[in-house]
Amino acid sequence: MRAGQRRRQSQGGWRGGLLIVGGLGLVATAVWFLWQFRDRLTPAPTPITGKVLYVHAIDVGQGDSYLIVTPERKTVLIDAGLAESGARVTAFLRQQKISSLDLVIATHPHADHIGGMGYVLEAVSVKNVLDSGQEHTTLTYRRMLEAVKKHVGRLTIAKAGQQFNLDNGIVLSVLGPRQPWLQNVSGSDLNANSVVVRLDYGNFSMLFTGDAEDETEDRLLADGAPLQATVLKVAHHGSRHSTKDRFLREVKPTIAIISCGATNRYGHPTQATLDRLKRVGATVYRTDLHGDITIAANGTEYAVTTARQATPADIWRGRQPGTDNDSGDEMPRQRTGR
Repeated sequence: MRAGQRRRQSQGGWRGGLLIVGGLGLVATAVWFLWQFRDRLTPAPTPITGKVLYVHAIDVGQGDSYLIVTPERKTVLIDAGLAESGARVTAFLRQQKISSLDLVIATHPHADHIGGMGYVLEAVSVKNVLDSGQEHTTLTYRRMLEAVKKHVGRLTIAKAGQQFNLDNGIVLSVLGPRQPWLQNVSGSDLNANSVVVRLDYGNFSMLFTGDAEDETEDRLLADGAPLQATVLKVAHHGSRHSTKDRFLREVKPTIAIISCGATNRYGHPTQATLDRLKRVGATVYRTDLHGDITIAANGTEYAVTTARQATPADIWRGRQPGTDNDSGDEMPRQRTGR
């Protein structure tokens, strides 16, 4: 073989190697691209059709706010976050083209649940307000009562056994609180006597627990309340004071939603609560990670959509507390984390 031929073969092998390396590089680049943009490339779930009920977990940071919209546009707002969340909640209502609320529920008088109520009551028409009936001395609670008096004119006290028939067989049932008030509980008495409601639509159900405590769960179990539900609104932002094993065994949630702030210093949600939810097989969504969360249900099937994506590692990782007081009795201003 002559030298020129050998050089050509050598060059051909070298170029072939470059092509292989280059091809592998392109494959690696494509894999990286698909991984980085996997959320955008994931096909959207099949839309829920028919008479659709929507439940929105509004991202208000370290607080709660949930909006129920029935197929016939009956609307229920459960809590409104901190005072600075009022604008966020009303903006969400405008986005949903809602100018009137049939029912507003204030689960208990803590600022991270009722702080934004005054803003909401001034911004939209409200037909009825359901309150836990617990008196509180804070300025936040007094302002809410003043807003109710001015803009609604009446306040209904929640009692176990009440029912609100919305439409299309959709029922909102009050499971708690009841007298006598729970007292001297492990966390906060105000939390323990939160308004607890259950939403039913065909085969779909959702349990809203406010900031219920361990003692609240025990009372609901003792009362024989209908607890098994498709979706659980995890109590007290996933704190250590509730969502215990015995309660979860009765609820058997398929979906669990946790409302908490990305910068909260209370350690919400706690690792222990997340571990218990994992043990019962619940799929967890968190407003601190997912942003706004929407459930669409037609009585037979349902789908969950979120404003943001989150990795399983993040979802199942609890937060570390920066304070010993996680009862909610003293709620500083919190950023929403959006």
